[in-house]
Amino acid sequence: MATFKFTKAKLHDLPPAPHGKQVEYHDSQVKGLRIRVGSSGLKVFCVVRKVKGKFFRTALGRFPEITVDQARTAALETLGGIGLTGRNPNTVKRENDAADVILRDAMELYIKTRGHRLKENTANQYRRLLNNFSGDWLGQPLANISRDSVFNRHKAITDGTAWFGEDRSTLRSGVGCGSKAQADLWGRALRAILNFAHDHYRNEMGLKLLPEPPTVVLSTKRQWHGLARKNTRIRNHELGRWLNAVETVRTESLEWRDDHAVSVCDALDMALFTGLRRGEVFGLEWDRVNLEGGYFWIDKTKNGDPLELPITSTLQVIFERRLKFRVDNNPYVFPAARGGLITDPRKVITKIISKTISDKDREQKEINFTCHDARRTFATLAELSGVGTYILKRLMNHRSGRTSDTTQGYISLPVEELIEPAGRIESKILHEAGIRRNFAGAKNLLKTLSEDEKESLLNELLKGKE
Repeated sequence: MATFKFTKAKLHDLPPAPHGKQVEYHDSQVKGLRIRVGSSGLKVFCVVRKVKGKFFRTALGRFPEITVDQARTAALETLGGIGLTGRNPNTVKRENDAADVILRDAMELYIKTRGHRLKENTANQYRRLLNNFSGDWLGQPLANISRDSVFNRHKAITDGTAWFGEDRSTLRSGVGCGSKAQADLWGRALRAILNFAHDHYRNEMGLKLLPEPPTVVLSTKRQWHGLARKNTRIRNHELGRWLNAVETVRTESLEWRDDHAVSVCDALDMALFTGLRRGEVFGLEWDRVNLEGGYFWIDKTKNGDPLELPITSTLQVIFERRLKFRVDNNPYVFPAARGGLITDPRKVITKIISKTISDKDREQKEINFTCHDARRTFATLAELSGVGTYILKRLMNHRSGRTSDTTQGYISLPVEELIEPAGRIESKILHEAGIRRNFAGAKNLLKTLSEDEKESLLNELLKGKE
């Protein structure tokens, strides 16, 4: 390694290193300052220093982007820092970069580290919330986001005065206008990211590099709106009207060849008789339906646990109808008009709501509902049918607290054990809707029972006759 006084001319004339190698040259003016030349001719200033038996090497920048004088100044500052602290300047730089991490990078790292535990839809919701309501913060260091900023932004979102997303005139009514629910949703997303960053970014001693997450102000100053959980559902006395409205829209849509509307109607029926979430119904694919075996399964659920469910007589009718409408081996059981995934069923739902008023009785009120109302309706009627808490949790794929319910951890309920309770819930729904269960459904149920189960059922029926 040659040593000489670095000058612009001499550094400019240095030849490229041999192929696959690098060559270093020492500056005679500042001990520890070197320039490394690669086989491509790239020249990079660096500082090398040995402290406590360890060599530290820190890149300063490329020549000629930085001059010889600038490199010497930077080298002296770096060497001085090493002598003062005895710390690796690369480690110090990483810590400084971590302390200055911006919100956008922290958000993406949070999403990345969650892996399969965070659904793509949830990840995109985080991005939308932070972009729409705090887009002006995405490029800011987390350390610059203050308690007052969070407090004021939460209030602005509540009042509808904070928006950094798309032009609101191009969006559907109500989007971007702010609300208590949106403010809390944004606050929870921001809190999750800031709490993660607060714990994740640490120095080599394990000490945290970021200040206390400013979202704590929403708790200390009691700013969370704490909206009550929705409990809307289709009432028992309205079930008949609701199912008739779905059937009416389905029949009309068949005449108009509106396959999208037919798919939505069938999906809503399935949601009512299974309690599945909207995404689980619309995302169901044929390769997860075993009609001969009498079961189907959901492999991507909200809590990450796969869910296997029996095909009741009502579901059998739905699946058989969907098979008749299947085109070009479309993978989805309930495809959109162009064969893809249904993402927006609102127009069809609006039609169904309008059909819940009978022409014979205009005094009736419309039955307003959402897709999730079908899930709440299923849960309510399942409870009333007496299937038991653990079976209901299994059917709805609800997970108890990991340490709060030891008993559930010992209970294993395969799909075969769910046939009878699923049929009981189905009967309860049909009964409340005023629909008499046909004998075909009963015959299908009997086929699934063993001889002992049939004898037990017969004994129960005979008891009822006494």
